[in-house]
Amino acid sequence: MKLLREPLLHFLVIGAVLFGVFRLAADNGPAQGEIIVSAGQIASLEAIFSRTWQRPPTVGEREALVQDYIRDEVLYREAISMGLDRDDAIIRRRMRQKMEFVADLTAQAEPTDAELKTFVADHPAWFHAEPHVSFSHIYFQTSTKSSPSAAELDRLIKALNAGTADASQVGDQFMAGFDFRDVAISDVAKTFGDGFAGWIDHGGRGRWEGPVTSVYGMHLVRVSERVEARDPPFKEVRDAARREWLHARKVVANDAFYEKLRSRYVIKVEAAPEEVGAAKLAEVAK
Repeated sequence: MKLLREPLLHFLVIGAVLFGVFRLAADNGPAQGEIIVSAGQIASLEAIFSRTWQRPPTVGEREALVQDYIRDEVLYREAISMGLDRDDAIIRRRMRQKMEFVADLTAQAEPTDAELKTFVADHPAWFHAEPHVSFSHIYFQTSTKSSPSAAELDRLIKALNAGTADASQVGDQFMAGFDFRDVAISDVAKTFGDGFAGWIDHGGRGRWEGPVTSVYGMHLVRVSERVEARDPPFKEVRDAARREWLHARKVVANDAFYEKLRSRYVIKVEAAPEEVGAAKLAEVAK
């Protein structure tokens, strides 16, 4: 009787029962399920192999593909039965991507030209062509003691415009190059900075001018061509409008799909621990 009251005995009995239940569940669980490798699945495996290796698989390779598929399916099902998919950030992200792909399927439609023209009219800034410039520059590092003085720069500008100086023989090395052709003003800003791009956008044309300061140093600049901002004709922006239209439609469909699914749940968001602590401190302070 004393032995029956021992906690250790109780623990061992409970453990044995749980182990038996687990084994019974495992024996009658997914392992007893049926795995069917269809002809279509085999054809898909062969197609993937052919795209990868540029030839069809041999008989032995096809059998290996099938066995690998079965192995993958067995381990996948057992992992699911053990709950290994839970609380896994990568699996959650992948499942979310698949659900969003399902939502994207509902948005697949080809827009008419009338719809695209309306879309362009509703979003003119998206398709507005900004100014483009072509220019050359001479770069001087301002961090070195050999930087030219204002008077020296003035004499150089006059010589360049008079044709008595060669631009390729003066200045310092510049990794991005010295000649830029048909570059959008926004791209000029990305390379040289907003101040430099603003000067280029409003500077003269056909003559060397400066100095102009950039994020790198000092420059003498000659703008050779400037294409003004414009609203391109529809035929020039049709492809871009189609891409943006399809993207916008997918976003709307995705959001609508999510809201429909979300409505099935009661959402409760608990206060973060620091918020609870702050609330208690505020209550004590009163």
